[in-house]
Amino acid sequence: MKKKILFKGPAVKSELVVLMLDKWGLATEIEELTEPPDENDLDRDTQVLVGAADYERAHEILYAESEFDRAGF
Repeated sequence: MKKKILFKGPAVKSELVVLMLDKWGLATEIEELTEPPDENDLDRDTQVLVGAADYERAHEILYAESEFDRAGF
């Protein structure tokens, strides 16, 4: 299955993205960008991959305007 990059950033943020998308039932994968990865460094470079078929839905969940923003809170 072809995968697309949804998010690039520090590992700590990538873990949160994966957790959030998992709650929506979307399969994700974290890819380490630093060699060798230091598992104790939460600021190491990573990227989150999602299947091409689920990319649009995942992008909408992650980056869409929230209901609070739309309501003007």
